[in-house]
Amino acid sequence: MLKNLFSSTLIGLITINCSMAKTTEANNSSNLLSLLVAASANPGCALSSTQAITSNLTQVESKPRTKYTIQDCNEVGFTNLGLTQTEITKGATGMSASSVLYTNNDVMLATNKGGTNIEVSFTFNSPTSTLDVIAYGAGSPVSGPTYRLIAGAQTQYKNASGVFANTGKGGSVSAPIPSVGTSYTFCLDFQSTPSGSRFLNGFNKPCSELTDTERGSMSYYPIMQMMNVPVYTSGNRLGFVLNGVTLTSFTIGSIVSNTEM
Repeated sequence: MLKNLFSSTLIGLITINCSMAKTTEANNSSNLLSLLVAASANPGCALSSTQAITSNLTQVESKPRTKYTIQDCNEVGFTNLGLTQTEITKGATGMSASSVLYTNNDVMLATNKGGTNIEVSFTFNSPTSTLDVIAYGAGSPVSGPTYRLIAGAQTQYKNASGVFANTGKGGSVSAPIPSVGTSYTFCLDFQSTPSGSRFLNGFNKPCSELTDTERGSMSYYPIMQMMNVPVYTSGNRLGFVLNGVTLTSFTIGSIVSNTEM
């Protein structure tokens, strides 16, 4: 009997130790799975799994993407999705630079897997509207590498000095200039390469609608920043600042860029 008890205890300890040895990426996946189970049945305030977007880059994994639909979320709904909000009303709509929304758990993909793509569906509600998309972030509210989408102007990014500046673009395309009152979906990569470079590559269309040509050459990237991009080491959370913006959904997945230079 003592022998059996010792064996059971040893097996239990081994199981616990193995569980604790999981990688950060596996833990992040587990967090998302738990939220999928716990999320509200309301389709306007829910998590769902969407089809993976296959990559040509060997280190990028083709996994299903996680979509947060938040247009009908109230305070309880945001909590059920693992999100914290300040000054966000149902829509989800923010009125000022104090209107923030961020994940409570780590949701970013591992940098050695190419980084993370964030797809956002939004509407600007005034001529001064801005939407900050913050990845690999930490703190409350979340701070980290940032895209700033701007009504009537070119997309900006927060550089390594913490100052916002205009992004570049590929030579074969025009920079997108969003208008007030129009619904948009932008596909935004926070890319990390095996050599340690960090690129911000974005598209003003849904990720699933991108062609191989658009994904495969930087000359077709309408939003592109290759220099002075901050490191992705602050944390692994995602955040938004909804300054005069309605954000209806966002999706987290592997990067869609198929080139590293």
